Amino acid sequence: MGSVPLDRPLAGRAVFLSASVPSRARAERYHLVPGAGPRLEEAALRVAGAVFQAGGTLVFGGHPSISPLIGYLCTQYQRPAPAEPDRPGARSERPAAGPEVVLWQSEAFRDTWAEPSRRLATMPGVTVRWTAAIDGERFDASRLGSPHCQKSLAHMRAAMIEATAPVAMVAIGGMEGIEDEFEIFRRLRETAPVYALPSTGGAARILAENHPNSVRSFDAEVREHVREFRRRVRAQDTDDAKESPSEPAVRAPDDEEIAIPYANVAARIVEDIAERCGADH
Repeated sequence: MGSVPLDRPLAGRAVFLSASVPSRARAERYHLVPGAGPRLEEAALRVAGAVFQAGGTLVFGGHPSISPLIGYLCTQYQRPAPAEPDRPGARSERPAAGPEVVLWQSEAFRDTWAEPSRRLATMPGVTVRWTAAIDGERFDASRLGSPHCQKSLAHMRAAMIEATAPVAMVAIGGMEGIEDEFEIFRRLRETAPVYALPSTGGAARILAENHPNSVRSFDAEVREHVREFRRRVRAQDTDDAKESPSEPAVRAPDDEEIAIPYANVAARIVEDIAERCGADH
């Protein structure tokens, strides 16, 4: 690989996003955090956006809860066509490159392909890769709430990771599929880092707890930075109140009210991936 621009440290490299919103039908093991849906969506949007900003290619399995988020991000990089065509020799105002996404799907789901994934597949910069259904498996909507097409999904996941050779995996929320993808990723990409956002619950939390030496997480670190900032704000408010007792102090939120800024977590993840990639060359 040639030189990589400093502002696009992941150019030419793929990052595997393993994410989904846990189903309440199987939530006993895959703990649902309060406000799981919005929290997971925010985390996925921030991680994908950070990968795009760094010039990386996002690889994922087209889960219907994640495809619309990636589709929304892709639209943010698109500019409307100019009212007049560019003059010959004039410099184009269009961006040199937009997001690069590789969306993987199994033929076992072809007949029931979710509309968000269909729309995402038509966007610039998005490539779709289909893998064969195994042993004639087909998705059965009547079996919602239980795993299905396991052989076909295992085949797709292995093909996806082997073909794209991601430099890292990021786990957000999820259930059995994320744990399966972790095992496949570990087998095929033994030295590549795995990141999890345990604050999003589900399988991501389980991976972080069960593999503390091999799964990296910045949730606690970023939360502590926010907590320390809030402490300083609270101390400053107290000092200000002593000096001006007539002025009401601004109440700093209690620790339990602290929400993790996923933009910061995503930035730390991408920065760490870029540093590791740089160390490999």
